[in-house]
Amino acid sequence: MDADPDDVLMDFQGHGISFRYPGYWELEEEQDGDDTILTVAADNSCFWLLRLFPECPRTEQVLASCLSAIREEYEDVEEHEFRGTLANLTANCREVTFSCFELLNAAGFRCIQTHHATILVWWQCTDHELDSVRPVFDRITQSVRIQPGNTPATKRE
Repeated sequence: MDADPDDVLMDFQGHGISFRYPGYWELEEEQDGDDTILTVAADNSCFWLLRLFPECPRTEQVLASCLSAIREEYEDVEEHEFRGTLANLTANCREVTFSCFELLNAAGFRCIQTHHATILVWWQCTDHELDSVRPVFDRITQSVRIQPGNTPATKRE
């Protein structure tokens, strides 16, 4: 896949958030109960996903659930915690690598909480695609904004 991080052409606005994504990537929107899931992908092997949890679970809980699901499915999961942002807010962040069908895979997670929803960004791809799509994933993630009226929550413990 030949991806150009400057080829971010399409705007998404809805559900209290906005972001930009490559025009040649396909956007899908679905509901899982009360949660909204927005997925953009160029093919079946990599994706960038934003999930809105309107019940506002703690970011640590959301990340723990994601990481648990990956550990249950794959062996040799290596996890890295780092500092980052999402929608210009400090986010809980993790990146993992794991093997699947003899391919090394990478995934990244960023999670924040607002008064209206907990927001999770999850990207995933195979190792051989990472160099070309990582700049695109980063560009999409950096473009996420919370729309007026969806102000950040104070930290809930």
